[in-house]
Parts: sequence; structure tokens; C-alpha cells
Amino acid sequence: MTTQNPFEDTDKVLDRITDKFDERYEGAVDRDTIESTVHETYEDLAAEATVDTMLPAVTEHEVGDKLAEEFGRPAPIVEDTDAVVDPNTDLRAGSTGSGADTTGLGRPAGGAAT
Repeated sequence: MTTQNPFEDTDKVLDRITDKFDERYEGAVDRDTIESTVHETYEDLAAEATVDTMLPAVTEHEVGDKLAEEFGRPAPIVEDTDAVVDPNTDLRAGSTGSGADTTGLGRPAGGAAT
């Protein structure tokens, strides 16, 4: 017995997944190909699901893997192309954010050991 899908309109959810991959692949993959992959993947997963509340998320993951396998991974979507990152800033966990990591221990030079 399956639980009731909390998404009132599955087609809308699948359309959003299709839109996401259409944007990510920016014309490198035909929208019809993406749409059919999304719908076929959803139907295959739904046929064997015992609980379908996570079907859209699992579908999105599976479609991403299928498209990447067939067409390669798309370049990441960059929201802010004007952003500037200071190359002298150490962004690793445990750093204080000032100076370069010259110790090789994930913290800036002069940082206290913990």
C-alpha cells in the first residue's frame, strides 16, 4: 500500500524539475529529451515505490545522474558574476579567515593549535 502523494499536481512538480535541468544544460540538451527523462524516471520509480512522498526528490537525483552520464555534467550555475573573492582569505573550516595557511594544518600562520 502506498501513502498518498502530498503533491497535489505531480505534473507541476515534474515540470519544475524539467525547468531546472533545462536551465542547467542551457540548450546543450533538448528540452524534450529532459522532459521525457524526467517523466520516464518518475514513472519507473513510482511503479516500485512503497512510499511516494520522496519521489520528486529521488526523481531529480536520478535524472541528474542519467543526464550527466549521457551528456556530461553542466557547468555550475553562478548567481552573482560580479562577486569578488579575496585570494588571501582562507575559507577552510577552522581558519580565522585572515592570512594564508602556511602550516598545512587548515589554519592561518600564527593560529593557535587546538
